[in-house]
Amino acid sequence: MNLLEVEGLAAGYGQSQVLFDIGLAVAPGQCVTLLGRNGMGKTTTIKTIMGLLRPWGGVVRWKGRTVQGRPPHAMARLGLGLVPEGRQVFPNLTVRENLVATGRGGGSSHAWTLARVHALFPRLAERASNFGNQLSGGEQQMLAIGRALMTNPELLILDEATEGLSPLVRREIWLALRQIKAEGMAILVVDKNLAPLLELAERHHIVEKGQVAWSGSSEELRDQRSLMQRYLSA
Repeated sequence: MNLLEVEGLAAGYGQSQVLFDIGLAVAPGQCVTLLGRNGMGKTTTIKTIMGLLRPWGGVVRWKGRTVQGRPPHAMARLGLGLVPEGRQVFPNLTVRENLVATGRGGGSSHAWTLARVHALFPRLAERASNFGNQLSGGEQQMLAIGRALMTNPELLILDEATEGLSPLVRREIWLALRQIKAEGMAILVVDKNLAPLLELAERHHIVEKGQVAWSGSSEELRDQRSLMQRYLSA
């Protein structure tokens, strides 16, 4: 059974419809991407799945149960962990407080704890007493990922995983995501850096004007140069 299934998802803002027919699925332990140029509906898809935006139509299922329209805190309790676009760390809390604030025991020896997050991102241990607004962009992204992991999700959702980060920090983020996936966590990720996504993910969905224009594997996408030029080039 898939963890997450989305069928015919429609949503928008005010009178403007942004999503028309989004469909995707994420299986346990699988990494899936949402690709596409800016303004095509990727972030709106994430917001609608997470309950930050009410759907106009379609279905969101979690482990076979219909869950669309539930509030974000209910989605988080089900096992979805969000790393939002723009990081959105708590600026007036320390790094440690940001992490502990969302901590939820996973009930196993492999649960994500403060120590495990520090092992994944040693810089967060070094900056434990610094406030969120004192961190660099890369450190904030590490903190946002660590904060999501502290909820011990079954599916980690990242919106613009490495946007605006230096190549060195991007590499650190991709290595961390590889480790997280190797431990069996499912991942749904939005990002523009195609090369690491082709290595990390099993399946890709290209979003164009609020619809899934193409879906396929990394091998299939590598062979579709014209497709990449059409839908992914700036």
